Amino acid sequence: MTPIKLIASDLDNTLLLADSTLPAGIFDRIRQLHAAGIEFVAASGRGVYTLEDLFAPVANQMSFVAENGGVIKRQGQVLAQNMLKPEETAEVVAWVRTQPDVIAIGNALAATYLDASEADYQPELSSFISRFAIAPDLTQAPVPMAKLSLYFRAGGAYAAFPRIEAQFGDRYGLTVGGETFIDVMPKTTNKGLGLTQLGAALNITPAEMMAFGDTNNDIQMMQTVKYGVLVANATPNMAAYADYRTASNLDLGVLKAIDGVLAGQLPAHV
Repeated sequence: MTPIKLIASDLDNTLLLADSTLPAGIFDRIRQLHAAGIEFVAASGRGVYTLEDLFAPVANQMSFVAENGGVIKRQGQVLAQNMLKPEETAEVVAWVRTQPDVIAIGNALAATYLDASEADYQPELSSFISRFAIAPDLTQAPVPMAKLSLYFRAGGAYAAFPRIEAQFGDRYGLTVGGETFIDVMPKTTNKGLGLTQLGAALNITPAEMMAFGDTNNDIQMMQTVKYGVLVANATPNMAAYADYRTASNLDLGVLKAIDGVLAGQLPAHV
């Protein structure tokens, strides 16, 4: 047996396949983990509603650390949430409107908000987001936002990050979620804190946690858990933050590692 009582996984480029779908067999693994007393957690920058839709067949047997840790939910109950103030949402959205290569998307508890002037982005975002709402003016958002996602339609989020950091880094939490997304959040929001809050509710310590990730928005999660595991396709900078490795998302690395844990084995150590 391993000491693992909780397994968290990032989604995009970690658990999900290239077409943003779940790999076959993940629901069976989650059921097996649940039966073994191991909590499975989807830890993602996506909204909690999108995660609940994606994992609907097993949603009552797992937990969600959504919005990069801004919303923690289990068995239909919101355990914790960390929201931007209305004036913070307005500030970020107003600045983003001055930039030529990006739009701001608002992530609330029940839906993702697009500004009415940018509603045509909805089809291309539907592979990431399952519930949309249209705001007449996102600077006057009708509900609190857990985070704002800056969407770079043509890519280039990593290259743009220094510019975003110079503008907002002193006041907000920032992370890159891949080539097309930078997330702007309350300063204290991150997946590591989210897992710590969930663990406190479940009486599970970080020493009993394993987490899978691939890029920058997984850094704090890797630093929090004892067993941080990178998929083979992780960005090179992530090597400094995790001591274990598994196969790439396309080679079902997370599923293979889960099978190992269920068999009493840990992933490869480096």
